[in-house]
Amino acid sequence: MTQEKFLEIKEGYIKNIKRFISETGDIFPHITVFALSKKNESENAIIHIPIDEHFLSSEEAKDKFIDDVVPEVAKELKKEFIPEGIAWTSEAWIRVFDKSEGIPDDWKSKTPKKEVVMINLQFPKWKEFIVYEIKRLGKQVNEDGDLVDYVELIEEDFSGGEESGGRLSNLLEKFID
Repeated sequence: MTQEKFLEIKEGYIKNIKRFISETGDIFPHITVFALSKKNESENAIIHIPIDEHFLSSEEAKDKFIDDVVPEVAKELKKEFIPEGIAWTSEAWIRVFDKSEGIPDDWKSKTPKKEVVMINLQFPKWKEFIVYEIKRLGKQVNEDGDLVDYVELIEEDFSGGEESGGRLSNLLEKFID
């Protein structure tokens, strides 16, 4: 895959995520696989795999998801598709502080929380970790007539944003042989 193709996929994916959040006020945690169809390798496929909240409820549940569920999903998916890349996206609460100043003893009370959406894109040659702060600006009625949060997404500067840590940071290897 060329860098131009990666940038095209990245731009389209982020545009879609931002549109979804703007229309609904939130985003469900999910993994997205960018793949080619085995039936016709010129056909691109985008497969969204929602992550049930149950699997995010505890450390043990997260481990079960990564160790048991993801390999089974990947095995089934590879029967019909050739995975080329992966993304995981989720809302989260984070606290940000300057590491050079050290971690404050009472960091929970001294460091305000920010609501964010995290997007981690992983391809064999390119990785990128992008974070947007979610600013909730009130309510709006969407095109379905539902009352949803009106949000603004502000890209955060996470220097060295090529990758993140954590369980979901190296999912690509579970989907690519």
